[in-house]
Amino acid sequence: MEQLFYLPKTMIWPLAACLVLTGIHVYLGVHVIARKVIFVDLALAQIAALGTVIGVLLGYEVGKDTNVLYLYSLAFTIFGAFVFSITRMKGEKVPHEAIIGIVYAVTFASTILVLSKSALGPQELEHIIKGELLWVQPYVVLKTATIYALVGIFHYIFRKKFMAISLDVEKAEASGMNVRLWDFFFYMSFGFVITSSVAIAGVFLVFSYLVIPSVGAMLVSNKLSTRLALGWIGGSVISFIGVKLSYDTGLPTSPAIVVVLATGLLISGIFRYLKLSTSLVRAFRNLAAATAVVVIFVGAVFFFRKAEENPLTHTLQMLSSPLSTDRQAAILNLELYGNDKSRWLPLAIEKLKDQDAEVRKASVDLFAHMKERTALPQITELLDDKSDEVRESVVNAMKVIGNSESAVKLIEKSEHEDDPEMKTSFLVTALGLGNPNAIPGVIQIIKDGGIFADDARNAMQKYVRVDFSKESPEKILQWWNEHHSRLQWDEKSEMYSLKN
Repeated sequence: MEQLFYLPKTMIWPLAACLVLTGIHVYLGVHVIARKVIFVDLALAQIAALGTVIGVLLGYEVGKDTNVLYLYSLAFTIFGAFVFSITRMKGEKVPHEAIIGIVYAVTFASTILVLSKSALGPQELEHIIKGELLWVQPYVVLKTATIYALVGIFHYIFRKKFMAISLDVEKAEASGMNVRLWDFFFYMSFGFVITSSVAIAGVFLVFSYLVIPSVGAMLVSNKLSTRLALGWIGGSVISFIGVKLSYDTGLPTSPAIVVVLATGLLISGIFRYLKLSTSLVRAFRNLAAATAVVVIFVGAVFFFRKAEENPLTHTLQMLSSPLSTDRQAAILNLELYGNDKSRWLPLAIEKLKDQDAEVRKASVDLFAHMKERTALPQITELLDDKSDEVRESVVNAMKVIGNSESAVKLIEKSEHEDDPEMKTSFLVTALGLGNPNAIPGVIQIIKDGGIFADDARNAMQKYVRVDFSKESPEKILQWWNEHHSRLQWDEKSEMYSLKN
């Protein structure tokens, strides 16, 4: 039982944030539903986000200028409150929800346009949608709770006016109340809440907290005080269940809470249906039929799923993709299917002539890593490749799978190579493959000096059983002229020695 209610310390503050959100949003949700402006929080949240990204575009930095960006966001939200308060029409010739939807669409499009000029780009848009619930800091929760408490006190003091314009606006107008002014106060206070909420939980979880508990409570009771109590209790319990579920399963926290909220709403709907039914037998029969339909639908969806594809078959299909990134990814996966080389080896060899340099390089690296010599002739041809990265991979591959013919080819290519680094690599690799004819070229590099002379000298030191570390190039060349006919390659030690 104790384990059932256990939460680690890392989840305590996310849960506290959810409880704080529940407290204010259930109350505001009652107003939103009564006003039939269900999507007002999405619109205000998007307006707040637009304020933030415009602040960033004007030079302020996320994480550094937090307070300034918050004020930008709040200023835009208050302006949005002004827009919503003056666009509410008498008689609702145009539904207020339509105006809110238009504002949301325009603001969302504007946010994308502004982000296209910002270094933040899609990352900030994703942050707006998801929030940072799991990483919320204690001081943020406390600050948010303080803001919400002040908003709650404000609404409590003027509760009669706010309830009047939400529940019976025509009666409020008839009494002489300035509806537009109090609408502005409502949306302004709503904006204070949304600006803080979205930063913590993201747009979708905030919307869910605003609407789902209130709708669920409305299905159970018609009394306002009971709705609030049920919304607060239900929202708090569901918040714990959602956070606990997220912790136990590793699922994302915000989506988990939304799904659990929806489950609670479903239970409320079933409760209302049974409560209002004239025949419980008929009601349970209908519920059983509805459940059967859902089960059949879900079962059919999974029954007609695509048959599981052989992973190698999928990889080979990617190998023929018009996207170079797909082809490259497929080549990286081929190493997993060493037992089925007959299926993919010819196709992989073809990719050595791919139009994309990264694909050619990946193919060379694959053959080198698998020590597959079948493609050595095609790899050798890539010594003339236009890409230096491909040629470097070819040289590295030859160190692993090269042979005497490869060494001859490397020496030939070095004679026409203008890049000193590549020339050094060619000759040193040929030297390591057991061809002593690379030594004159290596000695010439030492003689020419430059930044690759040490590499050439180290190669001589590594492969020849003579100490050349302090010898001049002339002395090394003299040694070569005197002993080249006696040099032999020892496969075991991978060094040259002099025959007796």
